[in-house]
Amino acid sequence: MPQLLAAPHRLCSHLQNVSRGAVARTAIPYSESSLAITSILLRHGLISTLTLGSRTEPIPSIFPSLDVAERRIWIGMKYRSGLPVLRHMNVVSKGSFRVILDNAELGRILTGRRAKNVAGISMGEILVVRTPANAKIGRKGRDTIMDGWEAWRAGLGGELMVRVA
Repeated sequence: MPQLLAAPHRLCSHLQNVSRGAVARTAIPYSESSLAITSILLRHGLISTLTLGSRTEPIPSIFPSLDVAERRIWIGMKYRSGLPVLRHMNVVSKGSFRVILDNAELGRILTGRRAKNVAGISMGEILVVRTPANAKIGRKGRDTIMDGWEAWRAGLGGELMVRVA
C-alpha cells in the first residue's frame, strides 16, 4: 500500500515545484495513477499538454516499445500573465491518515461543507478520488481514479487522494 500513496505525494511536490519555478515542461515517471491524475488536471485546464515519451523526449510512437523504467509522462505547464494556473496541489490521504468517504460525505465536501475533518472545496478547486473496484455494482478489476464530481454523479465514494487549486 505505501507505493500507491507515495506516487501522488511525489507528483504533487514535483508539479508544485515546477509551477513555482516557471518551468515550461517537465517529465515524471510513468505510472497508471500518475497518468490518471494528470489527465484530470488536463481536462480541468490546469496543465496545457500531456504526452507520453522517453526520458529524453516526448515521442508517443516509441512509448510502447520502451522499458517500464524508461517511460515518462511529459507535462506542459500552464501560465497566465506570468502566474501558474496550478497554484496548490496537496495530498489528502496519507499513509498514516487515509480519508475514505461515502457518496453523501463526498457530496458535502463538493458543495463546500466539512466532512470527516476535511474542509469543503471552494471555487476553482478539484478533488481527485480513488474509487474501489466492486463486483456488486459492475466495477471489476482495479480501483479507478476520477474527479470528485464524476464519482459523486456515479453514486460512488472512495479515498480522497489529492486536492488541487
